Amino acid sequence: MNRICCTAIIFLSFLFSSCENITNVDSAVPYKEYTVVNAELSAYKIFKGVRITHTMPLGVQYDIQKTEIKNALAYLLEDGTRVITLHYTSEGLYYPVEDLYPEPGNHFELFIKLEGKSIYGKTYIPESPGIVVTSNAGNNYLTAIVNAEPGEAYAAVWRVAIGNGQPDEIASDFYSVESADHFPSTLLVRTMDISPPFNSTEYSDKYFIQVYAFDKDYKDYFISKKNSDKITNTFTSGGGPVSWNVYGENVIGIFIGVTEGNAIRL
Repeated sequence: MNRICCTAIIFLSFLFSSCENITNVDSAVPYKEYTVVNAELSAYKIFKGVRITHTMPLGVQYDIQKTEIKNALAYLLEDGTRVITLHYTSEGLYYPVEDLYPEPGNHFELFIKLEGKSIYGKTYIPESPGIVVTSNAGNNYLTAIVNAEPGEAYAAVWRVAIGNGQPDEIASDFYSVESADHFPSTLLVRTMDISPPFNSTEYSDKYFIQVYAFDKDYKDYFISKKNSDKITNTFTSGGGPVSWNVYGENVIGIFIGVTEGNAIRL
């Protein structure tokens, strides 16, 4: 995976529905513009497009109308045979003409041509994670043992079913992203600590754990993001070297496949 040292703020949504990208480059170093490419392919969910933008110097007010790229030629290649042309719509988003619902086991490649520059990414849609057993660690956090598969990485979130028509409370991020090197094998994944006041026996019968299976490239991104400057948004990264899996000259970004497991009550 590419490792590029710059200050970047990238919002990627794997837990939530928005798909915004905000990128700034530190003004302490000479400004160099990067093309930013981001896309998530989630199993059985409608594909929300590829967003193509460019970076802005730190201190410049973010404006999608100024950062979006409208003139790219882009397409997906599914399993090496099916070509899916992507068309610009608005705010840097490129969509297929027909709705696309990625399925587990499928491989996707992304090809972009932009002003004579070639950009490439590839990803895999994992199968639904196989859960062996789950446990509650004293109402502090939840764990699950997962059957690990080659090329995949796993993470988990806690959920608290409030009921009475209220939405679930959900962990704000993953505690870690885990993968195996030998197969067959199992992995332990855990959630972040359960937030007060939900970390009590009053709510313990409302706990669920949800495991996510990612293309393994996401693990490198997550670790490098965590090692960057301290940040507060779920999928953002501060300064420092961040691992990307989109390739090209002066290109950064993430093109990743993910499958959400069922929420399991403990």
